[in-house]
Amino acid sequence: MVADPLTSAAMSEASVLVVFRGQASSHRALAAAAGLGVPLTVVAVAPREAPPRCGTPPGALEHAVRDAALLELANARALLGRRALADRFVVLSTRGDGDLADWARASGLRRALVGARRATLGLRLRDGAARALARAGLEVSLID
Repeated sequence: MVADPLTSAAMSEASVLVVFRGQASSHRALAAAAGLGVPLTVVAVAPREAPPRCGTPPGALEHAVRDAALLELANARALLGRRALADRFVVLSTRGDGDLADWARASGLRRALVGARRATLGLRLRDGAARALARAGLEVSLID
């Protein structure tokens, strides 16, 4: 797992984690977290997969995924606007939801807001990130 070195400095325990995915429920989670009046740690996850065996050059896919995560964070910054609080924005390269949970715990975060994944054909998907964060001891709120 690799965090952006410019934004992974020591984080306040009072900070609330927002897992930002760029979907409508993530926007609502960000708005709910902003209303808490505490500093936010907004994370866009950039999943790292095993390099493809053929076709795409090994680093190209990883760079594209990271660029997409950076765009999501730029959107989150724009949605928050100017705030007096010390918000942090992090692109976290992970190999799975457990990496996110380990990083959050190591960063001293205690609470997380996660936008619920869309229900496909009326079936709600289990959210691996929310489950991993809860197992790591964070208080997790799923926002519809």
